Amino acid sequence: MSRFSTLSQPRSEPQARGAVLAYLWAALAGLLVPVLVILVGVIALLLNSNGLSGTEVRLGAFLRIPISNTLTELAPLTQLTWLVGLTFMVATIFSVSVWLHRRAADARACRIVKSLHQRVLRQSLRRAELEGAAAQHVRAELLIGKQLPLVQKGLSLWYRAVPRSLLTLVGCVAVALMINVWLALLAVVSGVLLWQLSRRLRRNDESELNHWEVPRSRRRMAELVGQAPLLARLHSQGLADHAFQAELESLYRRIYDEDARLGRIWPILFFALSAAVAVMLLGLGVNLFGVDNGLSLPAALAIGLALGGAIAAAGRLIGLAAQLSDSGEASDAVYQYLHRSSEIAPSEQRVGLAGLRDGVEIRDVTLGDSNGNPILSHLSLSLKPKSFVAILGTDPVPTRALTELLMGFGTPSEGRVALDGIQLRDVHPQALARHVMWIEPDGPVWEGTIMENMRGDDESINNSDLVAALEEVDVYERLQRMPDGLSTIITPGDSSLTVETTYAMGVARALLHKPPIVLASEPPPPAEHLTNDPCLAALRKLSENGSLVVVLPRRLQTLRSADRVVLLNGPRLVGEGKHAELLADSDLYRHLNYLLFNPYRHSKV
Repeated sequence: MSRFSTLSQPRSEPQARGAVLAYLWAALAGLLVPVLVILVGVIALLLNSNGLSGTEVRLGAFLRIPISNTLTELAPLTQLTWLVGLTFMVATIFSVSVWLHRRAADARACRIVKSLHQRVLRQSLRRAELEGAAAQHVRAELLIGKQLPLVQKGLSLWYRAVPRSLLTLVGCVAVALMINVWLALLAVVSGVLLWQLSRRLRRNDESELNHWEVPRSRRRMAELVGQAPLLARLHSQGLADHAFQAELESLYRRIYDEDARLGRIWPILFFALSAAVAVMLLGLGVNLFGVDNGLSLPAALAIGLALGGAIAAAGRLIGLAAQLSDSGEASDAVYQYLHRSSEIAPSEQRVGLAGLRDGVEIRDVTLGDSNGNPILSHLSLSLKPKSFVAILGTDPVPTRALTELLMGFGTPSEGRVALDGIQLRDVHPQALARHVMWIEPDGPVWEGTIMENMRGDDESINNSDLVAALEEVDVYERLQRMPDGLSTIITPGDSSLTVETTYAMGVARALLHKPPIVLASEPPPPAEHLTNDPCLAALRKLSENGSLVVVLPRRLQTLRSADRVVLLNGPRLVGEGKHAELLADSDLYRHLNYLLFNPYRHSKV
């Protein structure tokens, strides 16, 4: 496939259409460059001949420009003034058209990529039901953080270069050929040969090897520096010195070779460029002094400017081709994500729920992402109402994916998830939304008043219950101090709300709505030690009153309070039990506790 067709998918988006005016500015900007070259050539001819006469001006062998009788009747200085004014006007139109074209190209690329962002959001909602929301977060970070910006950069460069640079290249080469065919062909061939030589000199397998060998050598030397004192105690007879010296010699041998290679590139290119210029000058001299083909110094200036314009346009197209390599891969990744390969059962075919009586059964569940990587592998769990369960793992994605299964996000490739015997895939999303509540460090909160955030769509909640719930998690006084109290409008990421406050609001919301299943992701512990965590106490109260509470813990006190801790190693279940039992039986659990909760793990001597 041609590199220039790699962005065909985003360029076929509906937002790419209706750009007739942009193409008009592009065509005008591309064609005005050869026009300016011709005008400069005519001005040079006027200066060389002290005035224009006749009905046409000849530049080179085949380029003849008709001249108005009105212009030839004017004095030479007036002719010069008129031509300079015309050239300046054309240059102004060229500048404005380039500006308008670039603005239209960037706006067009922005429209397309903005629509792709929105499609990523919509697709993530669909894919979440197949793969889980945690997997969508990981993919969205890559898509939005890296791949979509590359697509936008490639599209912007494409719309700037096509067709403007193509028209400039063709127009300038045509002007050069009309002035002198052989000189133009000689310049084009010389330019292509120089470009190929430059590519060959810069492309070096040894250089690519050095890109990872040199950092590896530096890391190995740093390791040897750290090991040297220990090896000295073992009487290793200078083993560390010998290894360090060998790595040092290897490192600088590669550095010397790379410096020598880079040092040869510019002299060789300069020599080749000098040879090409010498051949061009000799060819120009032969045409000026040896044969009568109409070539003059003004014509030589015009052919030089035309070739310069062609080189600039070719450079833009080469830069576009280089960018399309990365942008094309990013575009393929984006559209691979947007392609929906599996269908989900229509919502109208799903059933409702009436609370949670028997519990949640997860049987031999395997869940993977769109690339086939396992998120959960052959996992089996039984979760009952009136229980407080903590999930701890070595990787945040599987633990988050396990809680998201209970929200209806993720369709296992194997196994089944059932609520009171009903398979989760057969439960209506709205029923799950009423029976499952998610709490995270950011609340979540949405734009609206604090009271609207707490009530949601349940208008039956009265103010006294709302205040009691906020007091139970110890944030009522803080929220009352807001500018309008509980009527203060808040937004996601509001700087006036701390993480502890938004998390407590999420817990208070669960106290108000009393959902059968509560899923919570704890924030990091505060700087000061809490002997009694009101949010933890509220979650315990919910479980004692009949809810299934599942927590992703960030605090040791939560693990100690849990009725049961589920331990995951990557995508696999490797243990479950009370905190004290796992501490006694599992090396992995003890290690995770040390990494997460030991206050001295980061101290340095």
